[in-house]
Amino acid sequence: MVKKRVFLGILLFALSYLQFFVPKQFINSFSLILFNFMFMIGVILICDAITLKLRHKSLINEIIKSKENVISFTILSVVSVFILELVAHWLGKLWIYPYWGYITYFLFLIPGFFVYCLLICESYLATKALFDYFHKGKKHVKKRFRWEHTLFPALGLIGLFLLIVSVVWIYQDYSKQGTALIEAEDLYSKTSTYVIPFGSILLIFLGLWFVLEYAEYRIKENSLIKDIVHSYPTPLISILVCSFVLAVFMESQNLIYNLWAYINWPFEGITFMGLPVTMFLAWPFHYVAFLSLFRVFSRKESSEVWTGDLIK
Repeated sequence: MVKKRVFLGILLFALSYLQFFVPKQFINSFSLILFNFMFMIGVILICDAITLKLRHKSLINEIIKSKENVISFTILSVVSVFILELVAHWLGKLWIYPYWGYITYFLFLIPGFFVYCLLICESYLATKALFDYFHKGKKHVKKRFRWEHTLFPALGLIGLFLLIVSVVWIYQDYSKQGTALIEAEDLYSKTSTYVIPFGSILLIFLGLWFVLEYAEYRIKENSLIKDIVHSYPTPLISILVCSFVLAVFMESQNLIYNLWAYINWPFEGITFMGLPVTMFLAWPFHYVAFLSLFRVFSRKESSEVWTGDLIK
């Protein structure tokens, strides 16, 4: 099982880069999407094989175990990535899809969101499994510090406050600038020129994360912050490492034909691979958000996300 997934994963990963050798007349939205799916599924299979080998756990196996698991992960994926698209794409306009129209976008909405969310989870789990294998540190948090009873409810309140502040900030900023409609060659036939402040996007992320930290505390599960305060930094290190590595490989897929294109990023003059450095710095943020949502709403399938969840 492990060898088959590794072989198929490497094959799909390699085939995804054939787009660089295909004659340009054959390049369109569907061919680029196909290559992108090959890449993501290839990485998913490789990462799942690593986790299966080292931890004897497979997220793919857990998901396909029942129809209920498939449906719940699909719903969670669509909701998670929809939040990202709504805030960063539709409102923040941090990227556009030059090749896509409404039909293409909604045709690949559910499968695309499902595969992308699975990619985030699998790449993290594989990286964490590797770090746990080579560094035998603390894996299970079995107690709560007394001050956690104050910390996590406070984080929940701070999270709600940040979400409210971000909404008020966006409303006031929008009211000052007004709105205008222009023709645009991206996902929309018409789109507003208004772009929400980048700082408000960061507040939305932090607010959501803190609220989810409190939710994980309430259901007596571990969380990223809980692992950190209990001297188990492996989840944080894994997020930082795998988000950077995956970002580099995923963006390499997009360097020539730009299936997606980045705009409106702060400090756009500071680049890496010809892309805004701030975009790469933002990658860990949606790992944290996705993994936290996954942990709260899919407790059994996400048991490997932070720790062994043996809180007494």
